[in-house]
Amino acid sequence: HELYENTKKYDGLIIIICGHGKKGNMLVASDGTSLSIDKIRTTFNCHEMEFFKDFPKIFIVDVCRGESITTVREITTRGSDMPLYGHNDDGFLTIWSTTQGYKVADESLFSNCMTNVIKSKYKSGYPLKKMLDNIRQNIRERKHGEWYCVESQDTTDYDIIFQQRKSS
Repeated sequence: HELYENTKKYDGLIIIICGHGKKGNMLVASDGTSLSIDKIRTTFNCHEMEFFKDFPKIFIVDVCRGESITTVREITTRGSDMPLYGHNDDGFLTIWSTTQGYKVADESLFSNCMTNVIKSKYKSGYPLKKMLDNIRQNIRERKHGEWYCVESQDTTDYDIIFQQRKSS
């Protein structure tokens, strides 16, 4: 109840979930029943906990999300003799216009903001991760921006920087 009312005037929320999981973002309890991690996350959204509406909510989740087993591959790095090992899904950056389960307005606001920010920043070597911050801010300043909650899922271990192609 104290957390719900924010009686201690917290600045943010960090929730760490570790345990057994399964496909569908499900946490498996010790009695074998499952609980949706998405549902846990939703209980802390702005509608459910108004006092936390402008606070960061960080979820760190360490559970299985399916049954697949990765194929290990060796990663070579410059200047290091120590071998590193990689996952099948390394190197992806997925950008969503909103979080799972939500609709967006029937407009091209997300695409337009992405296009405008990338066009204005890429020549200066601005990293894509920083561009995403600008895209989020740009969307929030626009009409219908409330329909969008840009979510990124990142498995890269490097900054993505656009570079203009040199003409031959």
